[in-house]
Formats: sequence, C-alpha cells, structure tokens
Amino acid sequence: MAQAPLSILLRDGTHAGASIRLALKADQFSIQIAKTPLQIAVSHSTPLLLDMGMTRPSINISGLVDNIGGDTSNNTANFWDMESMVISGPNAAGDGTENQTYYVPYKNYLESKLVTWVTSEAVILQVEIGDATTADGTSSAASTGGGIYEVAVQQAQFNVAPAMEDRWMFTISLVAKLRNGISF
Repeated sequence: MAQAPLSILLRDGTHAGASIRLALKADQFSIQIAKTPLQIAVSHSTPLLLDMGMTRPSINISGLVDNIGGDTSNNTANFWDMESMVISGPNAAGDGTENQTYYVPYKNYLESKLVTWVTSEAVILQVEIGDATTADGTSSAASTGGGIYEVAVQQAQFNVAPAMEDRWMFTISLVAKLRNGISF
C-alpha cells in the first residue's frame, strides 16, 4: 500500500479482490500473540516446558466513527455519503499495483458490516496496517513495517460520549491468523 491519509484498512478480501474496502479513523491498533506452551509438573524436580508452537493472535482497533457520512455528494451504490480515497496496492496477479477506492464508514454502516461479515475458507476478512509492501526485509528490500492479517470479528463496541454526539468511539476485537509472511 502506498502512503495514505488513513493507514488501517479493513476489507472483505484482498486489496485487488475485495468488494468492500474501508479505511478506519483509528486511534489505536494493537496486536497480541498468545502462545500456549505446556508446563508439565515433575515430582521432586523442576517442571518440563514444552512449546509446541501454538499461537493465538488477536487484534484490537479503536477510534472514532462519525454518525453520518462525510461526503454528501458521494452517490456510489452501497457507499452513499461516505468519504473515499484511492489507495495503490498489489494487483490480482501479484506482479504490479493497481488503485482501489476505500471508504470511510459512518457508525451504522460499520456496525452493520461487523455484524454481517461471516468468514470462512472461501470468504476472508483482511486488516492491513501501514505500508505492507515489504512486511519482512530481504537482502534487496528493507522492511516497510506494515502487515496484512486475515481476521474474523470477535466483538465490536460503540460508545457515545457527552458533548460528542456527532461521533462514536469504537473498539473492534478480531481473532487473527499470523501476519502474512510469517510461517513455521
């Protein structure tokens, strides 16, 4: 992904293959990786530790989302009134880049998508953070520091604060696979 004003992207597929591409106004993005090593008690001795490489990544995103869309002139089907931005990313063939339009959702749209998105082996949900062009450095390219994660929605929370009734604070909890590029 090239530099974009909003760098946390949520979509129902890859950059090139998604039908819904959202750019979130996030304040915080956190990745937790829980590992499950086994601790085996041994009589009259120190325990044995057995790490079988089991991991459970999860992601939390929090930020602000407006009550209504920020571009009332946008009449694109299914994205009415939402601000949009064009972001460059990998094409479907993986041998170049292409531009795709991402939308800044309003509260009810984001809530609806988080509730109705159902993931499976055939239907993936991705979160992209920062510039994921080169997630891991190589001898010919330095790491760009971003990443792409396949995720499923676990929980969403929307709060409105006094004197901020025109927007909502949101927190999205996602279970995830390891970042694209990490393998055992």
